[in-house]
Formats: sequence, C-alpha cells, structure tokens
Amino acid sequence: MRIRPGTLHLPTIRRALIRLHTDLFTIDEKVPWWIGDEPLNAVEKMVLILEDRRFFQHAGFDWRSGARELLRALMMQRHGGASTIDMQLVRTATGFRKRALGRKAYEILLAMLIQYRYNKLQIFRSYLQCAFFGSHLYGIHSVCTRLYQKDASALSIDEAAEVAAMLVYPRPLVPTAEWRTKLSRRANYAKRLYPRLEQSFDKLPRWKML
Repeated sequence: MRIRPGTLHLPTIRRALIRLHTDLFTIDEKVPWWIGDEPLNAVEKMVLILEDRRFFQHAGFDWRSGARELLRALMMQRHGGASTIDMQLVRTATGFRKRALGRKAYEILLAMLIQYRYNKLQIFRSYLQCAFFGSHLYGIHSVCTRLYQKDASALSIDEAAEVAAMLVYPRPLVPTAEWRTKLSRRANYAKRLYPRLEQSFDKLPRWKML
C-alpha cells in the first residue's frame, strides 16, 4: 500500500518539546504558591507510609521499587506500578490514564523534571491538594472537613490512617460494607507501621524538605 505524501505525520523534536512544555505548565497550575514548610502532620506521614516511604530520598522515581516490581512481573507474580508521589502528581495534574509503557516512561520523565522546579514539600503537598479520595472528595482539605469537620493537622491517628487509605480505596458515593472492610484493613496496616516509621520523616536533612 502506497502512502500519499502528507498523510504520515512522524513525531518531531519540536512537537515533543511543545508537549513537554504544555504538560509542565499544566502541572505548575496544580502547585499552590502558599504551601508552607511546617512539620509533617499525622495524615501526611500516613500517606508517606502507605504510598511512598522513600519519597524524600529519590528524585521522582524510586528505582528500587521499580526493579522489585519488574522482577515480580517477570516471575508472573502480583505486582504494582511502582508509582511515586511525584508520578501521582504528574498523573493527576495531566489526566494521564492510558496504561502503556511509553506513557509510564513519559510520566517518569516529568516526575524527574519537576524536581528542578519545586522542592519536595511543594510536590507532596500539591499532590494532596488535588488527590482523589472518593466521590466529590478532591484534596486533603475537602475530605477532612467533610468527613471529620477538622483541619488535616487536627486528625487523630485513626482518622489519619483512614484518610491515607482512601487514596487506594476511594470513598464511594454510598459506602458499602465491603469498602469499609478494605479501608479498615489498609488503615490498620498503616497504624501498625506508624510507631516505627513516623519519626524517620522528622529526621530528614533540612535541605531535602526545603
């Protein structure tokens, strides 16, 4: 089959750079200027425990987790996507949903590039401001005020664990017993790890936080 001139559009460096710039600008719109540098609260530590324990050690992508999940996939075992919080911010801000190797690689690239634009606390707290926690629940402020009538910093350990667990098990419009069981199981897992890990986030060098 002959291809007529002008019908085949190959990607160019110019188009790729425009796409990259557009996506970085889209992410920039999700990073509020008013994010503070106060110490991490209980719910933030719970999120780190469940979602990305080495968040402050890696530069956008956790190569250790990536290698582990790749090995599990090669051995036909249950595996995850090894997504970091940086990658989750990229996915949430840009609306990436397609499951493809090329999309994943591009997501990792963006996650690494934003390390040069924002500090780690900006990335982490920006993600929490736009993350999906359930039906009509977008952002940490929304879920805390609507479900607990509290600010995020005032949540108890039990409440903080439940909120963090909602990132994997978002609250449905009509909560079911099955959802509550799954949420409780993940929240209890976070609470078991909390006494052992929560102080580790307070001992980070200041330059990694600012």
